Amino acid sequence: MVSAKPSPHRLAPGLLAACALLAPAAALHAAPVQWTAASGGNDHWYEYVPAISIFEPVSQPTARAAALGSAHLGLPGYLATVTSAAEQLFIQSSFGFLVGFGATGTAWLGASDAAVEGQWRWLDGPEAGELVSYADWLPGQPVVGLGFEDYDNLALYINAAVAGAPPTFGWVSVSTSGGALGYVVEYGAAAPPPPPPGTAPAPASLATVLSGLALLGWSRRRGHGRA
Repeated sequence: MVSAKPSPHRLAPGLLAACALLAPAAALHAAPVQWTAASGGNDHWYEYVPAISIFEPVSQPTARAAALGSAHLGLPGYLATVTSAAEQLFIQSSFGFLVGFGATGTAWLGASDAAVEGQWRWLDGPEAGELVSYADWLPGQPVVGLGFEDYDNLALYINAAVAGAPPTFGWVSVSTSGGALGYVVEYGAAAPPPPPPGTAPAPASLATVLSGLALLGWSRRRGHGRA
């Protein structure tokens, strides 16, 4: 963690990006795409959902709820959990992202450190509750310091400000009260639910217990026989 930096939405003031002026946000909302195992992926599907417009950003709670309420081909949706550089590269290269003033924008991903400051964990999906291992924080990120305590949400930052050059990407932390110009949904296996309290041991564990009890009974009978 480092000391607080200006919000990414204030880093590059200027005119509206050409793509935000010429193309409606709905045109950027494409069908989910699959990162296939044959290409080195995980066979999960990904979808980028832009905000309605650059003037109506979407909050993190709204994006998370929408992602969790979605499904594709029977697979549950959740804000994307990016666990490798290859996965991030696939996301970056698969979509056109909505950008606004200064030709920059953000898209929600699925991590937060709201529970414990500085401990970034994935919120949902197969990695729910796990610490973020792979990271691509931009310089000065994630932000910390007095007045920035609620910068608890992970977003992908898109910078298309350099004319004729491909956009650059990185991670930023964004306030819960802030908004992003879209979000990335991942469709994959759901996290297994925790066993309810008082649940009987799993078959393997139960077999171990029964074997132990049988051995104990045999030992006692043998002891009585010697007496």
